[in-house]
Amino acid sequence: MENIKNKIVFSFFAISLSISAALPAKAAAYTYTSREYGFSIECPQKPLGVVPLVDSKQKGEILVFSNDGYFILKGWIIATNAFDTNKMPDFDNLDAKETQKYVNNLKENNNYAIVRLIKLHGHKVLYAVTQKDAYVNDDNKKAPLKQSTSQRIETYIPGEKTNYAIVFFKSGDMTKEDIYDYQEGLISFKEIINNKVKDTKKK
Repeated sequence: MENIKNKIVFSFFAISLSISAALPAKAAAYTYTSREYGFSIECPQKPLGVVPLVDSKQKGEILVFSNDGYFILKGWIIATNAFDTNKMPDFDNLDAKETQKYVNNLKENNNYAIVRLIKLHGHKVLYAVTQKDAYVNDDNKKAPLKQSTSQRIETYIPGEKTNYAIVFFKSGDMTKEDIYDYQEGLISFKEIINNKVKDTKKK
């Protein structure tokens, strides 16, 4: 599986898409639609900008919600062609023992702190949280070096026309509201096929 490289921070929380009890429901501030890559997703606010995902194997877009010059502090990545269906199990039909073996292998061989399968649009999908990554921000040569942490949340979704990864990243502490907004985005994510909006589903 291809890991999307970016800087993010996350605080541990109980993983659940039954999130209505976590925070009060609120209307989506903005629905972003990508005609180029054929998807729509509800965002907590209108992105400050949308930039192309630069990756040798994946294509997609980065929705920018906060930045410091050219450095993106907070955003969502929506990547297409995110994984090979032949190399990822059909989690809907994988027994519990094999599922746990797959999850354990992912944690052992990747930079994941948490790996879970969650229900999304009627199917089990992979949801993973990376370990915290410490880095030194030395962009401003005149300012003293400052150590920061980063982390990301990745969700891998089989689609009808391609496979997607939706990644939340943020520099600095990730709040409950950040997580809530991301999970709401996951629930709202839809493919656009022949100009028709559809929930993601297996091929």
